Amino acid sequence: MDTNKKDIKKNVNDVDQEISAAQVDDVDVHQSMIAEAAYYKAESRGFAPGHEMEDWLEAENDIMDNSDSP
Repeated sequence: MDTNKKDIKKNVNDVDQEISAAQVDDVDVHQSMIAEAAYYKAESRGFAPGHEMEDWLEAENDIMDNSDSP
């Protein structure tokens, strides 16, 4: 009986680690999507300096708005 409980705890820990790794991958993908969208916003303005934060925040909003739709 004790071995069974240990196996279950080990499996739960393994699943938790896999979920954590997947969440990190999701964050990386999300950040990459925002960076790419911000790049295209900057490109469309001819890369004029001083708008980096605006580009990033607009791109972030665009990505979040698109990810909310079904």
